[in-house]
Amino acid sequence: MKKGVLLFAFMLVFIQSCGLLTISVSEKRDSVPKTITLAEGVSLGATGAIEFFGLDFFPASFIIEANGKTIYIDPIMVEDGKPADYIFITHGHPDHLSLPDIMKLAGTNTVIICPRTVSPELSGYTVKEVKPGDILDLDGLKCEAVPEYNLKPVFLWIFPHPKEDLNTGYILDFGGVRVYHAGDTDLVPELKGLSNITVMLVPIDGDDLTMSTEDAASLVNLVKPVIAIPMHYEIGKTNAQKFAALIGNGIDVEVMQIND
Repeated sequence: MKKGVLLFAFMLVFIQSCGLLTISVSEKRDSVPKTITLAEGVSLGATGAIEFFGLDFFPASFIIEANGKTIYIDPIMVEDGKPADYIFITHGHPDHLSLPDIMKLAGTNTVIICPRTVSPELSGYTVKEVKPGDILDLDGLKCEAVPEYNLKPVFLWIFPHPKEDLNTGYILDFGGVRVYHAGDTDLVPELKGLSNITVMLVPIDGDDLTMSTEDAASLVNLVKPVIAIPMHYEIGKTNAQKFAALIGNGIDVEVMQIND
């Protein structure tokens, strides 16, 4: 196991609630974060690269504009963000749960959807707790909560994303445009049953923290979405390009932040 991965896991598990972790906008962030159009009235954008633990990192942070609604998933270091109608949080690690960003984006009518382990951090907001398997109808926005967990510990008994935490990825359905955001997860058995997905947002470069680049590509090739987007990777490597090379014919790959 890589020494850096073990250190990363310990830091996430033990200091995520402390003020010891500094996250900032990466100098490698694109001046204009990439946005793609999924259908008429539906677009998906990245919020851009961040820097933490001394790494330039493309996080799992996205914004979806759909039919007049603004939806954020794991917003982190959002610049000039529009007020949110909905904010989806996959789990409580600091590169996914950013209270300063939530404070910035949430208005009086914002609803935050999150696992039970996150909701205690969100006192004062309108929160809907979810667990894997739940299905919600949010004023016409259909949402399915999907399991998100690790299959093996990174060290001894330590799981960065334990199954018992009931963390959640999400399938969001915008009138038939179905966007799957995996959160931080291994290639767990439940994911092999995904179907009819338009866009898959999958973590790569995971070592023992999330699925590997190869596992992410394997899942995408099994599910066969229209578009696959890699996320949660270190910038400065070539894993996004490697992921793209592993994806089969008929599936478009969109790299929202180039590894340069």
